[in-house]
Amino acid sequence: MKKFEAVIFDMDGVLIDTERISFNAFKEVLKGYNYEMSEKFYLTMIGRNLKSIKEVMMKEYGSRFPFDEIYKKKVDIAVAKIERDGVIVKPGVHEIVEYLNNENYKIAVATSTRRERAHYLLEEIKIKNKVDYIICGDQVENSKPDPEIFLKAAKGLGIEPEKCIVIEDSDAGILAASRAGMNGINVPDMKMPDDNMKKLAHKICSSLSDVKTYLESI
Repeated sequence: MKKFEAVIFDMDGVLIDTERISFNAFKEVLKGYNYEMSEKFYLTMIGRNLKSIKEVMMKEYGSRFPFDEIYKKKVDIAVAKIERDGVIVKPGVHEIVEYLNNENYKIAVATSTRRERAHYLLEEIKIKNKVDYIICGDQVENSKPDPEIFLKAAKGLGIEPEKCIVIEDSDAGILAASRAGMNGINVPDMKMPDDNMKKLAHKICSSLSDVKTYLESI
């Protein structure tokens, strides 16, 4: 019997290369409003849903910060770039999904992105019909690092949390996996793992190909 029965993927920064696009779009919009955003601050928002991002940014920039207006413009810029240049799939995505399908693992995607956008992107990279369950940021009350989204993903798959692996690039995601009683594998994107990440993560892998190699070995 396999040690693990399901793999739950984050989407942005794990399956598709969108975090750098989002960061650059934020900087472009904020410049027009005479605000700045450091990469360090942006990294604190990775993995969070829209409600949580708003809370973090309002706290950082003050009560008069026009979040809704700025966020809409940020999304428009990011979407235009993706539509112009195409969705960039992270290396190893199709190989690991094919492996998991062949080995009869259950697969979920648990993303803080809203449903409409997430389903579109998963369709674009041609894996939507290869996963068993998708849960998005507007389907949960609490954002990562709360474990709600992962617990709902496990329930949707019909798999016990301890039998699930979560693949995440963010601190918030790995902490959420740990709180859910799951085994979080960190595949770094914009942020390299710090000591806290090394303690929380079940394993740190350099790529999805590295994750596949690990799964083949257990």
